[in-house]
Amino acid sequence: MSIRVVPVPALDDNYMYLVIDTATNNAGVVDPVDPAAIQQAATDNNATITSILTTHSHWDHDGGNIKLVDQCSTITAVYGGNGDGVKACTHEVGEGDEFFIGETKVQVLFTPCHTPGHVCYFVDEKHVFTGDTLFISGCGNFNAGTPEQMASAFDKLMNLPDATQVWVGHEYTATNCKFACFLEPDNEQARERMEWALQPQQTSIHKGGTGPIPSTIAQEKACNPFARLSVPKIVEFCGNCSDRSETMRLVRKGKDDWGRSQRSK
Repeated sequence: MSIRVVPVPALDDNYMYLVIDTATNNAGVVDPVDPAAIQQAATDNNATITSILTTHSHWDHDGGNIKLVDQCSTITAVYGGNGDGVKACTHEVGEGDEFFIGETKVQVLFTPCHTPGHVCYFVDEKHVFTGDTLFISGCGNFNAGTPEQMASAFDKLMNLPDATQVWVGHEYTATNCKFACFLEPDNEQARERMEWALQPQQTSIHKGGTGPIPSTIAQEKACNPFARLSVPKIVEFCGNCSDRSETMRLVRKGKDDWGRSQRSK
């Protein structure tokens, strides 16, 4: 068994994904906010869309669900997190739940914080779709939850195998890498990653480039400040805080404050 992942750009910086089970050519689609574009990708790849995998209920992730279900009679299931209110959801799922795309197993990680029922999908034990929980060198806003929840979500993700490919919900890589280097100026891997992300050929697929996705869990452990809460430089930045949840809060606040300072220049 194997899968093929086809990233499809949407809106200004969203990623949708066509996840094809190569044994059957059945496909799940992750966060298909643009139904026309995701259906074209399925046609181009000779795949049949059979399910929708929604990471969370924000309009730029579940806003295409109803239309896609209406237009695509082969869809038999729409997945969304427990209590998240995902549009057109037929199967609410939580921690440890499993289902299949064709012959490929999908495991659910319950990662509430950005929304009350946000989930990530661990597919074929090789790929994870992280929505707005984890971005390349970054993390999502704590819109509906707590720093403790986001720290727990990151723990779950960082416990996946290092080689796991990470497919994120938005293209924020260059900015996130700049903040990672601001926070850890002596982190050579973070600096190299920033330089790589700023190369013209790494421009997102939204702008005609090849894009920086996927990342890997190993790369996030090495470069993502939200996955490095125990690193001395980050602990120092957070006032030598000994509580991981508070450190998570302070790193998120630091990112927000830094972002505002960059915009004001």
